Amino acid sequence: MNVTFRLARTEADKAHVLRLRQAVYVGDQGRLADAGDTAATFDRFDPYAEYIVGYDGGRPVGTVKVVPDTAVGLPCDDSVDLAGLRRGNRLVEFGHLMTLPDVRHREIGMALMREAVIHSARKHDVTHILGDFFVDDSEGLRGFYKEIGFAALHEPYEDIRFKGSPLSLVAALDVADAVSRARTPEGKKSRLLRYFFGDYDSYKRGEAADADTAAVPR
Repeated sequence: MNVTFRLARTEADKAHVLRLRQAVYVGDQGRLADAGDTAATFDRFDPYAEYIVGYDGGRPVGTVKVVPDTAVGLPCDDSVDLAGLRRGNRLVEFGHLMTLPDVRHREIGMALMREAVIHSARKHDVTHILGDFFVDDSEGLRGFYKEIGFAALHEPYEDIRFKGSPLSLVAALDVADAVSRARTPEGKKSRLLRYFFGDYDSYKRGEAADADTAAVPR
């Protein structure tokens, strides 16, 4: 069965986001005591944010949050100074990318992230994507993110909002650079670069499926 994606527009959709957070952050990972624990931190940006939800036969199985930069800033402003990066650029931050444990072998998380990139390109004409990521075992940025083009903006830090989690890193991706690298002979060898940015011009123009209709590739 195909997984479809859509923006969370209704109260029912938003309830699905909370159910996913409860299942992943509380039930699976034990990093929050309750799904509402982020109300005073991450969720203070919700009036400006957009959630994309993945549905498998009507069941919500994953979500990602897209926060465009506004006068109130971004969640990662709490951890890093973005003043230099903001000059002349348009930023968005991705957060709360999660999938249910029983579907993680299907690369739905990767598809959600692609939907977030497409949405950010079309709606926000994004130049830079930011994320606050957990580090790998060497306390560096995970290889998945480095291959796409994310670069750390500071040293690892302990995010006290998540109990028992690894250290975190805020990293940024230059979209134009990623698109350019995806078109080089070396970049074309990268499945990840091709997947996220190989057809960037087409989906920015609206010639690829968007978050209301897209299905995860098999």
